[in-house]
Amino acid sequence: MKVDDPTLDAIVAAVIRQLAEELPPPAVTASAPCGGDEGHACTASPRPVHSVENPVYEAMLPKLVALTPSEIAVGRAGNRFRTDQYLRQREGSADARDAVHSEVPADWPTQNGLVPLVTRCRDRHEYLLFPNQGRRLDELSRAAVEVHARTRPDVQLVVGDGLSPNAIVTNAPATLAALKRRLAAARLRTGVDFFVKYARIGVADEIGVLTGARASVMLVGERPGLGAGDSLSVYIAVAPKLDQDNAEKNCISNVRPVGIAPDEAAAQTVTIVQRGLERGVGGVALGLGWGRR
Repeated sequence: MKVDDPTLDAIVAAVIRQLAEELPPPAVTASAPCGGDEGHACTASPRPVHSVENPVYEAMLPKLVALTPSEIAVGRAGNRFRTDQYLRQREGSADARDAVHSEVPADWPTQNGLVPLVTRCRDRHEYLLFPNQGRRLDELSRAAVEVHARTRPDVQLVVGDGLSPNAIVTNAPATLAALKRRLAAARLRTGVDFFVKYARIGVADEIGVLTGARASVMLVGERPGLGAGDSLSVYIAVAPKLDQDNAEKNCISNVRPVGIAPDEAAAQTVTIVQRGLERGVGGVALGLGWGRR
């Protein structure tokens, strides 16, 4: 059946009107402070409802904007961004850089019941320039883990500052607490929990091997995106081994107030761990993902 252009336009207009009526009203969420005396925000301030001049379906734009923090309906000035939008992007970029260069306070690990460790990196500058140095513990930290060698927990929990220490300070306590509750309810033993400074994801492999864990779960600060310097990731590895390929690991990302809630991330993590332990594999081979069960 061939549809002429006027009929097609009428169908599209009807669908858009229906969607506009069904979508929830826009919600404005204020940014949370991300640490430091300045009280800067790791999540950009809410932008205007929209900046599109003379929109065809104006009633729908605020509802679309409310569905996502993505940059949509930002308008333009000729073939360029509007000045206010450009400045917001510069602010978001600055937040991301601040997050990369932030630090977890020295007393934070013990306050949260974690044994503090450090990788082979001497400082954050070396951590950013030489990723492999962040995938192995220094000698003193390795010795501290070896005290608990072969304790064989079902799940070895590791928290690492990663590329956004701010994300750890902001979101790790609630996520770690939810995760421990969920693991205990599933009768999965965790043992001693560690915090690693200057951590890359691979350092959890070494810790998992030393403790003889059946699986490892690492909470780590994500590489910040534009205006998203508080985002946390959860990496799950079944049967951890040194230099385990990322294809053998599962990841839950965007754990933060405007993303995945801590309890939801914890529930997904336990589901992945349970299935991985049952099947003896993780990552891609586990068959978990969008549209798959």
